[in-house]
Amino acid sequence: MDWKELATSVAKVAPVLGAALGGPVGAIAGAAGTLISSFLGVDPEPQAVAAALENPQMLLKLKELEVEQQAQLLGWQRAQLEAELQNVQGARAREVALAKAGHGGAWITGMVSLVVICGFFWMLSEVVAAPDVSEPALLLLGSLGTAFGAVVNYYLGSSLGSYRKDTAGNGGSSGM
Repeated sequence: MDWKELATSVAKVAPVLGAALGGPVGAIAGAAGTLISSFLGVDPEPQAVAAALENPQMLLKLKELEVEQQAQLLGWQRAQLEAELQNVQGARAREVALAKAGHGGAWITGMVSLVVICGFFWMLSEVVAAPDVSEPALLLLGSLGTAFGAVVNYYLGSSLGSYRKDTAGNGGSSGM
């Protein structure tokens, strides 16, 4: 078990703390795990925290921790969102730089994306239409679904990431 696996359980009681624990920035997840474990009085290991959270009283303490540490947790969440945004922006900047340099490889990203999208929908239609679906077909559909999500995130992720980062920076207010 690791911190990301534990994040789902924590998020049910303390959503911001769970997001910090399961986020993409390992240092923040580790810091959140250490904060939780020290507050609960257990070893800073995911297994020890998971065992402590089996006690309903500890879940209440976890909610108290989130309320007490809200400013720090929101800062961690903002750092994670900024890391996600930088990742997407870096990928886009690379593609723009290749296109400006006249590099022929710039179009490959679009072609790979097209193959993934077509493959996902083709495999989805095959699985839905098949009377008896094999396990390898489901595994392939799952892999293509993950790749499809990555393609959508690549092309649409920055706008969503910017929105989420701005929302976190405004204390959750979208301004609408």
